[in-house]
Amino acid sequence: MSLHRHLAALLLAGVSLMPTLSLAQPVPQHRWDFNEIAGRTLPQAVNSGPRPSSWTAGATGVLTTGSGSLALGYNSTTTAQSYAAVNRPAEDGVDGVTRLSVRLSPWNFSNGSETASTRPVLNFGLRNAASTSSSLVADVQFTARAAGVEVVVRDSINTVPIATLPLSLAGPLAVSLSIDRSQSIKTFTLTYRIEVPGGEEFSQTGALSSGSSTRIPAFANLSLRGNLPNGGANQAPQLDFIEVATGPAPPVVLLPPADGRPGMPSNLTTYFSGNRTQVDRAPVGGPALLLMGGGREVSATFQQRAYPVVDGGDVVVLRISGSNGYQDYFYNQMPLGLPANLQPNSVETLIVDSAAKANSAYVANSVSRANLIWIAGGDQSAYIEAWRDTALARAVRQAYARGAVIGGTSAGMVVGGEWMYDPGNLSAVTSAEALADPYRASIILSPSKLFNLPLGYNLIAEPHFANRDRMGRLATFMARLRKDASTALVYGVALDEQGSLFIDRNGMGHFDRIVVDGRPDGNGYILREDRRLTRLTQVSPGLPLIYRNVQRIKLAPGQRFDFARGQSDGAQLMLNFEGATPANAY
Repeated sequence: MSLHRHLAALLLAGVSLMPTLSLAQPVPQHRWDFNEIAGRTLPQAVNSGPRPSSWTAGATGVLTTGSGSLALGYNSTTTAQSYAAVNRPAEDGVDGVTRLSVRLSPWNFSNGSETASTRPVLNFGLRNAASTSSSLVADVQFTARAAGVEVVVRDSINTVPIATLPLSLAGPLAVSLSIDRSQSIKTFTLTYRIEVPGGEEFSQTGALSSGSSTRIPAFANLSLRGNLPNGGANQAPQLDFIEVATGPAPPVVLLPPADGRPGMPSNLTTYFSGNRTQVDRAPVGGPALLLMGGGREVSATFQQRAYPVVDGGDVVVLRISGSNGYQDYFYNQMPLGLPANLQPNSVETLIVDSAAKANSAYVANSVSRANLIWIAGGDQSAYIEAWRDTALARAVRQAYARGAVIGGTSAGMVVGGEWMYDPGNLSAVTSAEALADPYRASIILSPSKLFNLPLGYNLIAEPHFANRDRMGRLATFMARLRKDASTALVYGVALDEQGSLFIDRNGMGHFDRIVVDGRPDGNGYILREDRRLTRLTQVSPGLPLIYRNVQRIKLAPGQRFDFARGQSDGAQLMLNFEGATPANAY
C-alpha cells in the first residue's frame, strides 16, 4: 500500500526540537471499549479503567455497535462533540504525561463529499475545558478529501500536516497523542501506526505553542462533522476504543559531561561566552554584596569595585526568564579600559526556572565556582519559590565563602538581603496601603532566608525606591520585622533606579549612580532606628502605622554607610510615619 507522507518537523511556534527524552511511561486510567448493548449513545459508554469518568455530551449518529466499537455514521453540517474528564492520580500532579490512544477500524471514503460543509472530519484530542472553542491543548484531525485523508496535528495556535492516507484503508489505524507537561519541557509526542503488513509509522516530537503549554489536559475530546459515509461502497471508520493514560513528569535527562563540568540537564537554557574550562582563581578582597535599584546598570561600580574582586574569574548570571542580555555587557563591555587580567574567563547565563534545575549538579557547579554571581531583575517571589533550599542556594553561599561578589538588580537586589518582601501572586502593596494597615494581606515578609549571606544580615532591600514611592512601605516592613520577627536590628536599604550600593567585606557600603541625559539620576537611602529616639507606637491590624523618629540617611555619589558601626557621611533626617509618608521623606 502506498502512503503519501507530508511529515513536518513539528517546530511549533518556532521552537527547535529538543534532545531525545526518555518519557515516563503513563499508566492507563480510563478506557472505553464500547462493549455495551447496541445503540447506546456515547455518554452512556462504560469506562473500564481504574478511575471513573463519563462522556458529558452526545454526538449525533455515534452509537455503540454491540460488538465492541462505536459507529461513527454522521451526516450534518454541525460539529458534534463529546467530552470525558481526565482524572489523574494525586502522585502524577498537575505536570506530567497525558496520553490519548484510539484505534480506528478500516474505512472507505472513496465517494465522500468535497463540499466544505459536508466534508468528513474527525478529531481526537485533549482539552483543558469541556465544550469550549478556546480550550484545545492538542488533537489529531482526519479530513477526507479527493486526494486522500489528510492527517494534521493541532495545538492552540498551529496546525501541522503529518500525512495523507489512502481514501480506502484496508487495515486498522492506531493513534497515540502524548502531552508532556513537565515543568519546563512542555512537548507533545505524536505517533501514528498503521497495523497492516508493510505499514509505516509516523513519529515526531515538538514543543507546544505558548498557549497550549499553559493548559492542563483535563478532558478527552471526540468531535466529528460532515458526511461520514455509512453503507454501500463506502464505509465510515468505527472506533474500537479510546484510552487515557497518565504518568508523573519525566526525570530530567542530562547531556554528557563536558569541559570538566557535570552533565547538563537537557531542558536547561544557557548562554555562554569565553573559555569553557573553568579557572580556579580565588577572588581578591571579597566577599562583597552588590545591590542595584533597577533601570540601567551602574557600569562604574562593576569596573571600579566588582571586577577587581572577580580578578579574571568566571561570571554567572542567574535568571528565571529572559535571555542573553548580560552576555556582551559582562564579557566585552565591562572590561574595556581595565587591565587585561580583569577580563572574565567566562560569562554564563543560566535560566533556572524550577527547583529541579536549581538542584542539578551542573547549575551548582557553575554557581559555586563563580567569582561574580549576578541576579537579573524579575519577580523575587518566583526566585524564592524556585531556589530556596536548593543546591543553587547553597552554591551561592559557597561562592560567597570563597570571596565572590554576589549581586543583583531590582528583584535580584531584593533577594540579597536577609529579609525579603514576598507577595507571591498578590498585587504588590503600595506605601499608602501599607501605612494604612501594616497587616494588609499583601504584606508578606519571607519567613526564611534564601542565600543567608552575612553581608546581607539585618537588611531588607527596596529597589525602584523614589521612582515608585516606596518610602512608606519600607518603613512598614521594618515595623513588622521589629514587632513580629523580634529582630533587634533592621536596616532598610533603598535605591532609586540607576543607583548602586557596593558593600565590601568590611561592611562598608559605597554608593554610586550614573548620569542620565547629562544629569545625575538616583539616590540611595538607609532607614534605621535610633535607639534613643525611635518609637514604634502603633503597628496593629486595621490601624494606621505610627512609627516616629525613624532615621533616614540619604546617600549621594561617593558617600558611604558603615553597616558594622551604623555610621555614615550622608545627609540625616528624622521621619515620622503617622498613617502617611512624610512630605519631606525623599
